[in-house]
Amino acid sequence: MKAKTVGIIGKKLGMTQLYDNKGALCGATVIDFSDTDVLGFRTVEKDGYNAVILGCDFKTTKKSDVLGKPKFVSEIRVEDITPYQGKGYEEVLGSLGKVDVSSISKGKGFQGAMKRWNFGGGPASHGSKTHRRVGSIGQCTFPARVIKGKKMPGHMGDERVTVLSQRLLRIDTERKLLFIEGSVPGSKQSYVTVRDAIKG
Repeated sequence: MKAKTVGIIGKKLGMTQLYDNKGALCGATVIDFSDTDVLGFRTVEKDGYNAVILGCDFKTTKKSDVLGKPKFVSEIRVEDITPYQGKGYEEVLGSLGKVDVSSISKGKGFQGAMKRWNFGGGPASHGSKTHRRVGSIGQCTFPARVIKGKKMPGHMGDERVTVLSQRLLRIDTERKLLFIEGSVPGSKQSYVTVRDAIKG
């Protein structure tokens, strides 16, 4: 994951509604980064590039309040690491207009070709026997095999998805919440990576 100026990881809480600057009611996804902390840095002098290592959802022990190991760790490449050495990254996040959001999409199990690849299907009349089937997948004598990459039924979802240029409606620095317009990949309580939009 690479960002121009700043990036953050957090947990997806769900969706709500907010009014934007123009007074329009917008659906928004809430990202919680209150349990996110900086674990380390990569520098050009030592590693050849600048990056920040972030941890999220730390495990706390019952005997003490000392933070344990994070459940999710992500490295985000940035041009400058100085905002992360203090609390400046929250101010940089608030100044962003659009962001890119990445996460693991919801798993949908084994699905047919019509749902998985948006096929139109066969005739719906009574005489047809191929309503929702893929149809012929083979070749003739040459090449006498199924071409690699053929769109067929199979496992759907549960893959990394990035949605580009979503509008950042609001940032709550006290509760450390991000409000992003529209839906973002992943189910509730899933880990999400947010960075400034690469396409502006």
